[in-house]
Amino acid sequence: MQHYHRLISSILSTAVKWQVIFSNPCERVDPPKIEKKEAHYLDETQAARLLEALEHAPEQYRVMVALLLFTGLRRGELCGLEWDDIDWDEGLLSVRRSSLYLPQQGIFTDETKTATSQRVIKLPDDALTLLRQHRTEQAKRKLLVGDQWQDSRRLFTTWNGSPIHPDTFSKWFSGFVKAHDLPPVTAHSLRHTNATLLIAAGVNVKTVSAHLGHATIATTGNIYAHAIKSAEAAAAEALQSVLTRSKKRA
Repeated sequence: MQHYHRLISSILSTAVKWQVIFSNPCERVDPPKIEKKEAHYLDETQAARLLEALEHAPEQYRVMVALLLFTGLRRGELCGLEWDDIDWDEGLLSVRRSSLYLPQQGIFTDETKTATSQRVIKLPDDALTLLRQHRTEQAKRKLLVGDQWQDSRRLFTTWNGSPIHPDTFSKWFSGFVKAHDLPPVTAHSLRHTNATLLIAAGVNVKTVSAHLGHATIATTGNIYAHAIKSAEAAAAEALQSVLTRSKKRA
């Protein structure tokens, strides 16, 4: 028994020395409830107003905003796009990397947020047209800059071809939204807009989840619960309308 007490005493002494505790105090604490925040997005009419306002915006920013609306990319994914990511013949866009910024590192290239974020997106014809025009405009800038051009292969760059700072685009978009009296949305809101418009159009949640590069369908369901419920309500009303008309004809 004395040997047992000495052993316990030794263990406790070592634990105190190395600041070891034998149970996790967090297990005895109830975690705070996380409030689910509804994603901010533009409805169909507001998105149309945004596209109309973009007609007189700087060419590169106009393409960036439109591409976010068409694809639902994250900001870092957008800034990380390279010309080799586009399959012009098939109209496909491969999402392979993110371009990020940290004060201690500057602008750097990183992997996508999750493994499922690496994906291939089908581009509509309007998006392909914009990208072809943008490629031509970038080629003109490259000629003007001459040997100062840095061939980063990025779609969206600074004046000399180096990767664009993600915050540069976000700050411009914030000012643009205010100047045109649009709802107070951010660049990330365009991703939410893309998703909610797809859901409203009847695209199933599994497809939307893959399109956005979410890790699970549950993530999509949680973020866009309101949009999904609205789409289901609209579908129910449409079905009732069809059945009512059929009943009257019978």
